[in-house]
Amino acid sequence: MLKFLKRTLVFIVGLALVLLVSGYVWVHPGRGPVAKVDPNEKGYSEEIDGTLVLHLKGSPYEMGYQRGSLAKDKVQLMMSRFDDLLDQAKQEMGLPKFAANLILDVTYQLCAPYIPERYKREMEGLADGSGADLQVIRRGQVISVITERGCSSFALWGKATADGKLYQGRNFDWILNAGLEDTAILALCEPDGRNRFASVGYAGQIGVLSGMNMEGMSIAQIGAITKDKSLRGIPLEFVLRRILEECSDLDQVTSLIKSAKHTVGYNYVIADGDARDARAYETTAHQVAVFGPNDPKETCEYAIRIEDAVFRADEAMDPTVRGLQECAKAPGLPYGSNSYDHRYKGIATRVQQNFGKIDQTIALDILRATAMDDANLHAVLTNATDSQIWVAHAKNGQNASLQNFVHYDLNRLFQRPETRSTETPPAPAVAPPSEPPAAK
Repeated sequence: MLKFLKRTLVFIVGLALVLLVSGYVWVHPGRGPVAKVDPNEKGYSEEIDGTLVLHLKGSPYEMGYQRGSLAKDKVQLMMSRFDDLLDQAKQEMGLPKFAANLILDVTYQLCAPYIPERYKREMEGLADGSGADLQVIRRGQVISVITERGCSSFALWGKATADGKLYQGRNFDWILNAGLEDTAILALCEPDGRNRFASVGYAGQIGVLSGMNMEGMSIAQIGAITKDKSLRGIPLEFVLRRILEECSDLDQVTSLIKSAKHTVGYNYVIADGDARDARAYETTAHQVAVFGPNDPKETCEYAIRIEDAVFRADEAMDPTVRGLQECAKAPGLPYGSNSYDHRYKGIATRVQQNFGKIDQTIALDILRATAMDDANLHAVLTNATDSQIWVAHAKNGQNASLQNFVHYDLNRLFQRPETRSTETPPAPAVAPPSEPPAAK
C-alpha cells in the first residue's frame, strides 16, 4: 500500500511538472532565426514637424528590424509604458502583473493560428532590431482583444463635399494617461510584393490603427462591445493591415472582412478614394453586416442616412449585431449615450449642416468636434483621392483634437528625400482651434 501511495505521489508530481513545463512552453512559443540586417540599406527615418517618420521596406523581418533599429528609443519607451499600464491595472482592478501578462500570453497563443506568419516574423525583426523582449512585443499586439476603445469615423465624397473628393475622418479614442503618444510615429511601409501604405501609430506596434494605402484605400475602426466574442481570431490591427497591404477596392475589402475570423466587437469604416465610395462593416465574433451610403438596410429608428456619406460610432444598425451588443445602452435604444449623441449624431448633424460645402477645413472641424473628451489619443483626416493625410496626436494628457494637425503628402513622402528637393514643400500644420470644443 505504501509503495502504491509513493508511486501515485510520484505520478501526480511528475504530471504536474509536465503540465507546468508544457504550459510554459505553450505561452513562450519558438521563433525564427536571427538574421543580419543593415537597417539603412532599404530603410531610413526623418522628422517632419516634430514627428518621427519611418520608411520601412523589404521582407517582414527586414521591416521589423528597420523599425526596431530606427526607432529604438521609442520602441523601448513603448515597452516601458506598456509595463506602466499593467501597474495601473493592478492599482485600479487589483490584477497582479503576472496575471495580466499571463492573460495576454494566453490571448496571443489563441490568436496565433490566425495571425499571418509574415507578421510573426516582423515582430521577431522588431525585437532583434530594438533589443526589446519579443514576449512583450507579442503581448502588445493583442491588447485590442481584451480592451475596448470608443472611436468614431466618417467618410464623405461626391455631393457631400465641395470638390467631390473623398475625405475620411477618424478619431482614435483610448487611454490618455498611458503616455502612448510619446511613442507616436508615421510608418511608410513598402512590403515586398504588397501595397505601399502609411500607418499612423506607435513605435512598438506593427499592426495598423489608422492609415491609408497608395491604392486609395483608407481605414478606421470603432470599438463596439458585444456578447458574441472569442479569443480565437485575428486582432483588429492585423485585419486593418491586411486591408491596406492586400486590397485595392471595396469588393476585396468585403471579401477579406467576411472571411476573417473575428474576435470581439468592432465596427469598421473603409473608404476607396479612387472609386469615391465607402462601406461600414459591423462585426462580432460570428457576425458581419455591410452597409453602403444612404443604405436602405438602415431601418432602425435611430439611423441617420445621408447621401454620399458613411459614418459610425459604437451602435450597430444591423438588428442581429445590435441584439448582441453591450455598448451604447444596448440592448435598448442608444439615445443619451456618448456614442450616439456626441459621436454618431454629432457627425451626422454637422455633415447635414455643411452638405455640399465640406472641404479639408470643415472635415477637420467635424473631426475635432466629435472626439471623445479626455480620451482622444490620435485623430486622422485623409483625402484618399489625392493621397493626403493630416494627423494630430495627444500631448501632455490633452486630446489630439486640440493639437496641431500635421499634413503629409504621401505622393511626395514615398520618394527619397533627395528627389523631393525641387518639389513643392508640404503644407504647414493646421493649428488647433482657437476655442476648444465643449467637453462631453
